[in-house]
Amino acid sequence: MEPVRRASFDKALEILARDPYTELSRPIGVGEQDREIRLTSQIVAEYLVSRGRLLLVVLRVFDDTDILLPEG
Repeated sequence: MEPVRRASFDKALEILARDPYTELSRPIGVGEQDREIRLTSQIVAEYLVSRGRLLLVVLRVFDDTDILLPEG
């Protein structure tokens, strides 16, 4: 990731680590421990909360330079 995007990602993870059950996240699957959140406008994370730890399972980073058909 370029430095600006990486800085935003790191900041969002710091915030999420303090409150992994934030109202902006949503549960996926059965139970509350598997969750998904949009960390930034272009980064989506799926994560698991277990024994007080946050485990990042899937990270999707979108890059607008590779869009086949841009909007507008």
